[in-house]
Amino acid sequence: MSTPRMGDLFGSNEARTWLNLPEGEISATMKADIAVLGIGSATPYPIGSYCKDAPRAIRTARVWPDILDHHDFDLYGTTPSQGVLPGGVRVVDCGDLDLTDSAETHLTAQNREIIRKSITTLRKAGAVPFIFGGDDSVPIPVLEAYSGEGPISVLQIDAHIDWRDDVNGERFGLSSNMRRASEMDHVGTIVQLAARGIGSARGREVRDAIDYGVSLHPMPHLLEENGIARAIDNLPEGVPVYIALDVDSLDPTFMPAVIGPAPGGLDYWQMTEIFKRTAQRAPIAGFSMVEMMPEADINGQGALMASRLGLSMLGLIANQISDNLS
Repeated sequence: MSTPRMGDLFGSNEARTWLNLPEGEISATMKADIAVLGIGSATPYPIGSYCKDAPRAIRTARVWPDILDHHDFDLYGTTPSQGVLPGGVRVVDCGDLDLTDSAETHLTAQNREIIRKSITTLRKAGAVPFIFGGDDSVPIPVLEAYSGEGPISVLQIDAHIDWRDDVNGERFGLSSNMRRASEMDHVGTIVQLAARGIGSARGREVRDAIDYGVSLHPMPHLLEENGIARAIDNLPEGVPVYIALDVDSLDPTFMPAVIGPAPGGLDYWQMTEIFKRTAQRAPIAGFSMVEMMPEADINGQGALMASRLGLSMLGLIANQISDNLS
């Protein structure tokens, strides 16, 4: 007999969509406020798209039939609610984009074009893109699709700053996403949280980020009294923000399913505080969660954490939309 899960008590099933959301189709006329989308690959290095199966792993981590109708104490505390999503807010799951797991230049260019067109279509339809990656090259074409909407801010939550100009000639890979974002005319303020340890950055990349004007808040800064509040206050109030979350920002105790675990990262409650303070500070125009590697997971712990954090972010964005509707 296999080990039972909590969802088994309530009739869980292998849902086609995350949280049993309605299925949606990407179109300029779609009727959705938030669109969940799996993007398993963009511009992988020669090692391949090692996170390509993350969207499926995250979708299947929480499969209670009516979970969205249950009260979420992490979102609403002891104030009774009608569930995670307020009335009048429509969320759909658009499935996964059909992308190629290859480091060949012409194929990665096709991947990025498919991603850009898809996100552009969602934005024209008025939907907030809610993305499960994929490695950390995914945010580059996603952010490019916001061209014409600027200025937008970017909040990166990551153990690494991702300011390499290129890695062995590849300029659109996972180590370059914030460098590429800084070159986009529609991107204004960049705030980066949770850097720690040793990644691909050299001193020159740190200097370039500082010279651009990035607000860098490494983990020791966040651990200071009111450190998270001070960091989020660097976002311009009321300016739409795109949240780029790399799950290796979490301590590997809580998120083992990453390729580059670094001790001393965020815990669940610190991440929740970041999410809530950001939602209080500015409208969230998009969200991506990347770098979860199912093959490195332990008893599904990483996928469960990813889905749980996604659920919190989903509720926060939905409440922002609901407030605007009322």
